[in-house]
Amino acid sequence: MKRLKEWMKLHIVLVIILLCSAVPLCRMVFQEGRNIRGVVVEIQTREDGTLASFVLEQDGKRTGVIMTENTRAWPRERVLGQTYEKTCQMFQEELRDAEVTAWCVPFRMKLETAEGRITAYRAKSANVIGSLKRNALTLQDGTAVDILSSDPGFQWTYRLPDGTELLRARAPFDDPVNACVNGDEAFGTLSDKARKKILAYYAEQKPLYDEREELEKCYAEWRELGEEFSPGYIQQNVWLTAYNGQVLYFKTLAALPGGGNADVSLGAAFDRESGEKLDFRQVFAVPEEEVCRRLPELVGWIDDESIRVEMAKVLKPEWIVVSEEGLTVQFPAGSLSSFEDQAYLICVEPQKVMEAELLQPWAIPYNW
Repeated sequence: MKRLKEWMKLHIVLVIILLCSAVPLCRMVFQEGRNIRGVVVEIQTREDGTLASFVLEQDGKRTGVIMTENTRAWPRERVLGQTYEKTCQMFQEELRDAEVTAWCVPFRMKLETAEGRITAYRAKSANVIGSLKRNALTLQDGTAVDILSSDPGFQWTYRLPDGTELLRARAPFDDPVNACVNGDEAFGTLSDKARKKILAYYAEQKPLYDEREELEKCYAEWRELGEEFSPGYIQQNVWLTAYNGQVLYFKTLAALPGGGNADVSLGAAFDRESGEKLDFRQVFAVPEEEVCRRLPELVGWIDDESIRVEMAKVLKPEWIVVSEEGLTVQFPAGSLSSFEDQAYLICVEPQKVMEAELLQPWAIPYNW
């Protein structure tokens, strides 16, 4: 009986071991594929010159992609009606310093490269999605920087020659119609003339930042933090924040490196009938100086009078954003001596704004 119990325990242990070993195998069998993305750093061809494999590098890690006769390869520029052989040829011609995403069979293989043997996968499909321009610009200290364009004209990344990312940037998003939830309701009744005027204003609006300056800041931070550094991100967007039957309110937000602390925010108002940009004095019922003085007072949580006085002194009318939440102002980092390099956001509720009679009656948004 004792031997039987020992045999049963051993049997159970063996079953558990087998089950644990089977889990990874089953996961690989039923996994549809593996997506690999990176910049091409090595290309290997067959004797006939056709593409055999290539190596992608992402975050310092290299992975091989093996091409087969069943791999679907797509270049960035695709011509309708073009033969697949010609498409593959174009794909191969675009590979040098290209950014590629490959959908691969999940089973690992090995590939001999100039840097030694690396993990590789057989590709089901491969797409060229970007290109790398080496030594695109030079920083103040003489350091060369590459630019990786993932979406031509819309998204790019500044990198050091070793692949270290410094700053990720996106083109300003200047179409408030597509950027707002209530776009159809707010813009649906606009005349074509008014719509075009508003869109033209934001299409011509310059970035609220100096991209080269932000890149230099990220580079300086990378030199200071080393491995703890995270790439910066920069983009400018426009939102519809509030509206009524006569006026539309918008907010331009420039998201800068620094986790929101360095963001820049501007407000604007437009006449709904003509599409003309409205001046501050047209929307507010009291003089500019009084608005700047009253807003810090109406916030309610700023007890230090010296801070309220400083806010009133430095506040610029274009910093005021009219939204469904009320009137908000983001003081940029460095604008208030009381907070050194910290940005500071204040918000005055709709009820307080109306009780103070700051806005013209016709300028009060819906939902207030």
